Amino acid sequence: MMQRKAYSLQQNEVFFIVAAIAAHSSFDQAGFRQKDIRFLIEMFSNWIDIEFKDRVLAVHNTQIMRYLEQLVTEGDAKRMSREKQPRYRLTRSGLVNLLSKLAYREPGFPLEQFYYVYHFLEAYRGPLEALIQSEGNQFPPALKIEMDSILDVSKLLRAQVEFVENALQLLRKRVEENKAVIEIIREGRKQKKSVAEIVHEIEVKYPYDLNSQKPLSEFYEEMPLKMREFVLDIAIPKRTHQIWMPMLQILEKHLEILRTMREATAPSKKTSKEI
Repeated sequence: MMQRKAYSLQQNEVFFIVAAIAAHSSFDQAGFRQKDIRFLIEMFSNWIDIEFKDRVLAVHNTQIMRYLEQLVTEGDAKRMSREKQPRYRLTRSGLVNLLSKLAYREPGFPLEQFYYVYHFLEAYRGPLEALIQSEGNQFPPALKIEMDSILDVSKLLRAQVEFVENALQLLRKRVEENKAVIEIIREGRKQKKSVAEIVHEIEVKYPYDLNSQKPLSEFYEEMPLKMREFVLDIAIPKRTHQIWMPMLQILEKHLEILRTMREATAPSKKTSKEI
C-alpha cells in the first residue's frame, strides 16, 4: 500500500513542486502553510484534469506534510514557526533544486504534464529569474549561467520529441509484428494446424515482452480451448485497429504539436547581411 502512495506522489510530483514555488512567491517573508500547498496543487491539477477524478489531484494532508518535511530535511526549505500550522519558506538553493527537477525530469506519460511544465518554465521565466535573484544579496555569474540552462525550454522540448519519437517507433513495430502474427494464424488455420502449433510458431518468431516470465505457449495453455481459438481468430486481428492504431494517431498528433513548438522556440538564423 505504501508503495502505491509513493508511486502516486512520484508520478505527480510536478504539482507539488510548482505549488511550493508558487506558494513561496505569493507569501514571501511570511511563509506559506500546508493548506496553501494543497489548494495550489488542486488548482494546478485542475488545469489538466483529463485523468483526475473530481477534476483535481486528490492528496492527503499527510502527503503534503511529509513532502514539506522532506524539503526541510534536504535544505530546500526552512520552517518559519513551530505553531500548530507552521509556515515554510524555500531557500534559494531549494528554489534552484526544485526548478532543476522540473527542467531535467525524465520524459514520460501522461504527456499533459509535459505541457504543464513547459508552460510554467517558459511563461514564468521572468518572474522565476527575479525570484531567484531576490533570495540573496548577490547573483553570481555561475548562478546566472545555471538558471539560463534550467530555464532553457528548448532542451526540454528536444527530450520530449525524442521520447515521443521512440514511443512511436515501438508502436509501429508492434503494429507490423501483429500483422505478421495475423498472417501466421491465417496460414496455420488454412493448413489445419492445431492451436498449440500456431501459438508455438508465434512464440518463436515474435515473442512478447513478458515471455521470460511466462512463455506464450504456457499462457495459452492455461486458457480453455474455445478462448484460445477466440483470441487467435477474433481478438488478435482486432487488436491493432482498436488499441494500437488509435494510440499511434494520438502520439503522431502530439509529435506534430511538439515539433511546431520546437520550431517556434528555436533561435532565428540571421544571414550575414542581417548581422
